Amino acid sequence: MAFRDWDFVIWQQAADLLQQAERIQRNFLQVAANAHYRATHGRSLSWEPPVNVVETDESLWVLSAIPGVEADHVNVRIDGHELIISGQRPLPTCCQDGELKIWEIPLGRFERRLTLLDRRNNLTLGKVTLQNGLLIIELRK
Repeated sequence: MAFRDWDFVIWQQAADLLQQAERIQRNFLQVAANAHYRATHGRSLSWEPPVNVVETDESLWVLSAIPGVEADHVNVRIDGHELIISGQRPLPTCCQDGELKIWEIPLGRFERRLTLLDRRNNLTLGKVTLQNGLLIIELRK
């Protein structure tokens, strides 16, 4: 077998492996789509929205990205020393009868828990707003 023939065989095997990996990924995403959730840290099945925390002299501000979530689908509360952000991002009605092709935007139930370590001050829940997909939470010192 000529040297160039070996190159062809190796590239063909690599292409076959890539196709197999893509098929496995599609199968995994279809299972995830059927469950409508992503598991996190042994808690109930959900996805976790990202957050930023900013501290001022008077407050802690928690910013969480939850685009596509209606205000009445969000719950914000303090439980002991934990801030709990939870809610639901449903699949839009336009897409409920379609076939999932790419799964990058998490849907379904979400929950994010942040431990509040400010021992000097009891933090209380202040103003909570949802603006253009950004949840803004004030925790007063």
